[in-house]
Amino acid sequence: MKTPRIIAGRFRIEYEIGRGGMGTVYRATHLGLERPVAVKILKPEFAADPEVANRFMREARTMSKLRHARAAMIFDAGKLEDNRPFIVMEHVEGATLAEVLARENRFTPARVVAIAAEICDVLAEAHKLGIVHRDLKPSNIMLNERGVCVLDFGIAKVLTTSADATRTHATTESGLVIGTPRYMSPEQCMGRPVGPSSDIYSLGLLVYEMLAGHPPFTDPMQSAVLVKQAMTPPPPLVSKCGDVPRQLALATHTLLAKNPADRPKTAAAARALLEKSIAVPVRPAPPVAPLASTISFLNSGRSAFFRVAGVAAILAMLGTVLLVWAKSQMGAPGSAKNVEPAELSALSNDFASRRAAGILIHPLSLDEARRVAASVSYGRIGDVHVVRTERGMAIVAIHEQRQEGTTRLFVMERSSDEANYHVTKHAELDTDGFRGADWRAEVLNIGGEDGVLFTGTGARGDAYHSHRFVLYVPRERQVYSLHVAPVDTEAHTIRAIWSSNLLADSAQAYRSALRVRALSAGHPL
Repeated sequence: MKTPRIIAGRFRIEYEIGRGGMGTVYRATHLGLERPVAVKILKPEFAADPEVANRFMREARTMSKLRHARAAMIFDAGKLEDNRPFIVMEHVEGATLAEVLARENRFTPARVVAIAAEICDVLAEAHKLGIVHRDLKPSNIMLNERGVCVLDFGIAKVLTTSADATRTHATTESGLVIGTPRYMSPEQCMGRPVGPSSDIYSLGLLVYEMLAGHPPFTDPMQSAVLVKQAMTPPPPLVSKCGDVPRQLALATHTLLAKNPADRPKTAAAARALLEKSIAVPVRPAPPVAPLASTISFLNSGRSAFFRVAGVAAILAMLGTVLLVWAKSQMGAPGSAKNVEPAELSALSNDFASRRAAGILIHPLSLDEARRVAASVSYGRIGDVHVVRTERGMAIVAIHEQRQEGTTRLFVMERSSDEANYHVTKHAELDTDGFRGADWRAEVLNIGGEDGVLFTGTGARGDAYHSHRFVLYVPRERQVYSLHVAPVDTEAHTIRAIWSSNLLADSAQAYRSALRVRALSAGHPL
């Protein structure tokens, strides 16, 4: 569809400067003020939907209230003669973060935090107005002599109490991905409601890329990136970039928590976390030590013998005082430190972030876990994983009994004496009509908790390339399953068999996780 040269009688279109999922952006000139502006015109396929077009205009009016020095302002909005909505924005000069990263590859930690802090300022103001950007990425961050400018709130979703208005879907009926998979939050990838914490996750992806020189998740297939974004922990920064300060790596992985509740609650809190991670502690000058003054006094006008004897006497006396004090503290009632529940929760979250950042090492190695699993098996042990539960460590493994033609999963946990492991759960992986499959297991993070996903492919006699997915959730000791198979490959008809416990409202996150995995295997549900 042809774009007119003059819009609204006062904006002259010069040339196209960008094209996104929702529309096309042009550089234009305001004829009255003779100043450059950017004009974004909604794509015809969206403009043809009255609801989408009206929402676009409503959001433009709301976003015009965002007046921040580091956000591109909206000046005007309207509709073309062919009814396509448009908005007129500030034209920002400079280079995008994507362009600068392509030239320089990586930034110093101080520069990364400075850029992220300015993005946080814009997000904090937008979130106060109920605006979520939803498409933070390097090409939407402009760098110039003024610092940072955040562009394109064009697909921002205005927060309302309406379930329809607050829910975003990974794909529309036309197959368009709303957002960029490399920079989307897990909840956005799984079609769940998004809020300010979604932008904070995307900010974490930007910080990771600026530090490492590449985003944490890449793949030629967009669907594979969606799956990784939704379920796979990012590679630890400290293992990939040894020069990144550990506290900054920890802060970055905190922003990238899969569970929105585990991320900083606000953009201001995210800024404070990042700035604190590279702050150099101020070390005050040590006070004059009384002991040193005493020794100095004794040294004056004394012989070497008396100086040594005097120092020895003082040290002996000091040692006696410390011994008496220590014994009194050990016996004093209430001398042990009590940990409040809130403090314990904070320590737990900190441990999870440190483990994700690669700073802590798991106390049970996979080799040890495999030996433990093999000690109770009469068949072949496949993939073995160690997961952390509220009850302690658990070993989850694949057990293949080829003579019987069955494959099972089994779980081992420590007994009450914490000395031995015993089997606490087992379940069939193969089922009638799906046997002899090749099974693989991997650990996923779903809603902030570990789960183990078993994927079966290549079942004996299967001509339809079906897959079976079995998810074990250690916290609940529950098993959920999905079996998908093409019914008609030409018509793209898929048969999906869900386990009955997946139909409960409490299992929504597990349904979403399995649906995403089925999508990555080529089964659109």
